[in-house]
Amino acid sequence: MMALINFILCSGLLLLAYRVFLQNERMYRFNRFYLLFSLLFSAAVPFITITTHPQSLPVSYQHAVERVFTSSQTTATSSPLAQHPQILPDVDPNPVITAISIILAVYAFVTLVLLGRFMINLYRINRSITQNQRIELDDTQLVLTDASVIPHSFLNYVFVNRDDYPDGLEPQIICHEQAHVRQRHSLDVLLVEMMQVLCWFNPFIPFYRRAIQLNHEFLADEAVISQSIYDTIDYQYLLLAKASQANSIHLASQFNYQTTKKRLTMMTKNTTFAKAIGKQLLMLPVAALAVLLFSEKTAATVLPKIFPTLKTVEALTAKVDTPKVDFVRFAIPKAMRTKYSATDASEKVMSEYTAILKKYDIPDGNGKTTDISATDKAQLHALFIQMSVKQQNRQQFRFTKAFKPVAKNTITTEQLSEWQQDPKKFGVWVNDKRVKNADLANYKADDFDNLMFSRLTPVAIKNDGFRFQVNLMTKPYYAEYYKKTMANQEDRMDYWHIQRRK
Repeated sequence: MMALINFILCSGLLLLAYRVFLQNERMYRFNRFYLLFSLLFSAAVPFITITTHPQSLPVSYQHAVERVFTSSQTTATSSPLAQHPQILPDVDPNPVITAISIILAVYAFVTLVLLGRFMINLYRINRSITQNQRIELDDTQLVLTDASVIPHSFLNYVFVNRDDYPDGLEPQIICHEQAHVRQRHSLDVLLVEMMQVLCWFNPFIPFYRRAIQLNHEFLADEAVISQSIYDTIDYQYLLLAKASQANSIHLASQFNYQTTKKRLTMMTKNTTFAKAIGKQLLMLPVAALAVLLFSEKTAATVLPKIFPTLKTVEALTAKVDTPKVDFVRFAIPKAMRTKYSATDASEKVMSEYTAILKKYDIPDGNGKTTDISATDKAQLHALFIQMSVKQQNRQQFRFTKAFKPVAKNTITTEQLSEWQQDPKKFGVWVNDKRVKNADLANYKADDFDNLMFSRLTPVAIKNDGFRFQVNLMTKPYYAEYYKKTMANQEDRMDYWHIQRRK
């Protein structure tokens, strides 16, 4: 029992260290290692035995102890109880039902229930794979499903809605999901799910799961942004648009409105190399403290060699050489297509378009759209709208329509009352800030101009404690949002393709 308590306390200590020192730093590979290591390490620490080496006793004291011990043995042998053991109380050493057997029965029952749910989720994913069309794309397989889902991944598969492929499928999203596949994030998820099944009594495991999955999103976002072909701001807008859509199935990599803001923040955050190394090394004394506190014996002279060396830490933060790539192009979705010509543009127009891009080394994938001057941007746009749909779709560098602001909608007094009274069912945000449900008593239904309502995934429901997210904009806030959005309605520059390893 003490080992289980130490396991729980050790995992809590290491999770606290992660939240204080690591979670807001841009060193996602180390964070991935740390979170997985912390879970396994916490389970092993209670079984580590640290022994001390006592000093030799003086000879005279040893002899005194031996005499007392010999005397006590002689007395015990000659006592009535030793000669007549039948007079001891009649106690059954193996009762039919004990507290331990009840605890073990409860543990086995809950574990079997969780294992059954885990197997059902795996079965559903496998059924989706086997019963739907699959298309090879690089080192992944696209699974075209009729279900109303946004793209998500599991193991080597990326699940997309059949109607979205290929015209409605944004290349950044596919690139994001391919990053999940290539970095084998599903293996982390499976490990945490098995830990949850076997160690469900540990209240910190759901928090580990959430931290690991959020770090997976950071890693995938970094994989997209690190490719200079994608503009960070456009990618952020795309994530905001996807956050309000339907969610994907449990166990799969997924978009989540709850984590979108954190992801947007981390995209622009920077952590220096010195700061990263300093914080990573700081985890060594934290791990040592965990061993001292939660191993079988706390008094120790030598600690087990279980910690990563500085060389290991540097290896985790080292950059990996970017592989050579070619490109897979996707058609521009109809809803995002800007002006185009009914006939093909001349060879002169196409050559001039390419020549401008070559000035910024963009066709080779090394340039950035932010380097393009305003004059060249205007000239590129003028040339682009002279192209036919087919010619536009062939371009790596494209123009698309700007995002329109979300429309106003109405909110009833009954809805406001329901959200206010049921915090276990609804999480409430007003003007992009989390508020208490009771704070809605300060508002009337006609104080708001916009409502965005979304259902959380099973994982988010379990972690956050509510099932639906309510996002409200007050009239002044919506007016300012609408004004800012409408102030920038020019066609947007963007890259529309997927990099594929050669």
